[in-house]
Amino acid sequence: MSTPRIALAQADDALVLAALVLRADREDGTPGRAGFLDEYADAWLAVRDRRPTWLATQPDGAPVGLVSTAVVQKLPGLRRPVSSWMHVSLVYVVPEHRGRGLAERMLREVLTWCTEHDVKRLQLNAVDEARTLYERVGFTAPKDSLMELRRED
Repeated sequence: MSTPRIALAQADDALVLAALVLRADREDGTPGRAGFLDEYADAWLAVRDRRPTWLATQPDGAPVGLVSTAVVQKLPGLRRPVSSWMHVSLVYVVPEHRGRGLAERMLREVLTWCTEHDVKRLQLNAVDEARTLYERVGFTAPKDSLMELRRED
């Protein structure tokens, strides 16, 4: 099997990304809904300057994985310089390509991009099955000062 190519997704990849997100969601048991592909593609296109996404494809163009992120730029403050941080919202590899290091390769591409774009911090929500993957690329548990509030409404 050939090595997938990993590249920053472009505007014409929007529907391909939508199809991979749909596949990831359906794999988790989430029911589909009519119009989702267009809905996702349109939403991603509207914010893609703040939502860098990496797409892994086979030489024939078949999509096999993605990493979806969101970049947040901090506003200036007297105590800190302006900087950016990134939330990794989805790492997905199609089942037939898992276990070959593709997710790690994609995350390393993200880290390279972050270095080039002065993104100082990355965060994600780790599922137990992927924890060792994230640790291999350098993720650690957050400081005790990090808190969250989850709203159910």
